Amino acid sequence: MIPNDARVLVAVSGGIDSIVLLDVLVRLSVERSFELVVGHIDHGLRGAASAGDSAFVERLADAYHLPFVNHHLMTSDIEEHRAQGREGATRNARLFALKQMACAVHASRIALAHTLDDHAETILYHLARGAGPTGLRGIAPIRLPFIRPLIQTSRAQVHDYAISQSLEWREDATNADSSFSRNRIRHHVLPELRALNPRVAEALARNADLLADLDEATAFLLREQMPHWIVNSEDATLAWSRSRLVGLPKSVLQLALRDGIQQVRGHLNGISRSHIDALAKLVLGTQAHADLSLPGIHAGMQGNTLTLQLHPPKAMSGWNLTVDLGETPLPDEEASLDLQIVPVADVDWEAARTSRWVEIADADGIAFPLHVRTRAPGDRFAPLGLGHEIKLKDFLMNAHTSVFDRDRIPLLCDNQRILWVVGIRLSDTVKLSEETNRVLVMKIKGVR
Repeated sequence: MIPNDARVLVAVSGGIDSIVLLDVLVRLSVERSFELVVGHIDHGLRGAASAGDSAFVERLADAYHLPFVNHHLMTSDIEEHRAQGREGATRNARLFALKQMACAVHASRIALAHTLDDHAETILYHLARGAGPTGLRGIAPIRLPFIRPLIQTSRAQVHDYAISQSLEWREDATNADSSFSRNRIRHHVLPELRALNPRVAEALARNADLLADLDEATAFLLREQMPHWIVNSEDATLAWSRSRLVGLPKSVLQLALRDGIQQVRGHLNGISRSHIDALAKLVLGTQAHADLSLPGIHAGMQGNTLTLQLHPPKAMSGWNLTVDLGETPLPDEEASLDLQIVPVADVDWEAARTSRWVEIADADGIAFPLHVRTRAPGDRFAPLGLGHEIKLKDFLMNAHTSVFDRDRIPLLCDNQRILWVVGIRLSDTVKLSEETNRVLVMKIKGVR
């Protein structure tokens, strides 16, 4: 979970779980030779109490002789994730902020203090919402850069450890607020289940492990068959033979359709069992020509062919980040952008030649800070080798990028121009020359 000599950002709220996590990792770090940095997210939702949490964690970091970093979560940070609902938006904003903090301190791991009880609560929450096998897997122990060392430790064990080590912690009054779904499960649902089985959290965790194994096996077998079902796949479109789908058992058909939607959209957010059932009904129906609109995707039946295609974007909902040298996480991606200036003699030319995610430019003609953003109306670009500007839209069409990808491709820019259409082409205006002395090395990390 933590390699030797790694640097770990420990997310510490001040609550008992994170305090115990920090103490355990401090002790382990001596044996395993990894570095720790204490990170705190100040939500600012509880006034003086929030400020008190931050000050408490900073004092704790100082007592352990560890570096401390703090991030104040703004309302605008949460609003960027509002589509996930109040609790989901706060959670996603917090995770994104932790990624930014980890990049800033060069940490390869982010340790979170989720316990076995949190795992059980998540499983129950997903069960109540009608989740399938994937959702019922609960909280993953490792989903890099995030790790959860206490995921097999109960909240009672955490409390016993804190008492035995005379640890101090802060109490968060919002943990008793039953307007939050997780708190209702914690304070009302789990106690009732423990009356039936005192080890219900362990039982739920075992079920989650079994479902995880089943889900992985099913996905593997399904992907083995998928190439035989796909007739055509381009521009975020899948086309399958209806006759092949009709011959599948109902459960396999539903899994295939679910997997197809995930391939086209990249995720299953907003897709429920009722949507899968409606799509299966379309496949098994008698109409030769029919259409179905699902969240973010369009399904069409034309004779013997079922087609799944992304809805065209209704509007460009772009983003724009100011970046400097170092590593910066990219919104809505697992990837990050890394910028370094090196002497031309130190360039890794092999990486630049063989990876589309590594590009080099003449650093002397570039003014910092830079911006990484999605495209905007009227964008123009001077592709390497062309020597003059053209419409970015025309360039992307000529590069055979899908309609969907055109609004997602990051663009690295200075205040005057697009320097790099990430993963596709460098600008001719910053190409290397015989006079180049310093090189800007641009890398995208974390791309699958």
